[in-house]
Amino acid sequence: MSCAIVASSAAILSYAATQLTERSTAQAFLNRVVRSLLEIDQYVSQSWPQLESLAANDEPIPLEGYPLPLQLDPSALLEGPERVSDSIALASAALIYDDGFSTIADSPQQFRLISRASAFDGTIGRLTDGGRQVAAVALLISGVLAGLLLIATASQARGLARIAMPTLAVALAAAATWLTTSWLQSEFERRADLTSDEFTTDLWLIGADAISLAIRDAAIIGIAGGGILLLAAMGAALLQSMAARP
Repeated sequence: MSCAIVASSAAILSYAATQLTERSTAQAFLNRVVRSLLEIDQYVSQSWPQLESLAANDEPIPLEGYPLPLQLDPSALLEGPERVSDSIALASAALIYDDGFSTIADSPQQFRLISRASAFDGTIGRLTDGGRQVAAVALLISGVLAGLLLIATASQARGLARIAMPTLAVALAAAATWLTTSWLQSEFERRADLTSDEFTTDLWLIGADAISLAIRDAAIIGIAGGGILLLAAMGAALLQSMAARP
C-alpha cells in the first residue's frame, strides 16, 4: 500500500501544478513578480518624459530599453505612471506565459540582473504554457500509476475492505501531502520575513501562495477520503450486526 500512497501523493501534487500553470492563475503570479524583477516602476519613472513625447504621435509606443519587446497604447498615459506600470506588467506576464523565459533571455536588450533571472527561471518562470503541458503529462502518468496501484490494493482485500483499503491509501497520501506542504508554506513565509530584497520577498511569498493550492487540494481529498472510510466502517458494522442476529 505504501507505493499507492506515494503515487497518490504525486498525483495530488501534479494536479495542483496543473492548476498553478492554468493561464489566469499563472499570469496573476507572474504579474506580481515581474514588477520587481524587471523594475517596471523605475523604468516608467525614468522613461516618462520620453513616453509622453512619443504619445503625441498617437501611435503604439515601443518600450526602448525595456527587456521585453512590447509596445504601449498611448491612451494608457492619460491615466498616469501607475496605470502604465500596470499595463506593462500585465503585458509582460502574458508574453512570458506564452513564450517562456526565453522571451527575456533572448530579448534585444541586455538583461543585467543575471542572478535574479536565474532565480526567476527556476521558480515562478516555470508557470508558463509549456509548464502547463509538463504538469498535464505528469498528472496523467502519476494518475494512471496511482489508479493501477489502488486497484491492486483493492484486489487484495475482501468485502467493504475493497473500498476502504484504497480509500485509506488516498487519505494517507492526502494527509502526508497536507503536512508537507503546510510546513513548506510556513517555511517560505518565514524566509520572506527574513529578507529585505523586494524581488526575493516576492518569490518567497508567491511560493507560499502557490503552495496553498496543494494544501487545499490535499485537505479536500483527505476529508472526502475520511468520509468514505467512515461510511465503509458504518457499513461493515451494520453487516456484522446483521450477521450476528439469530
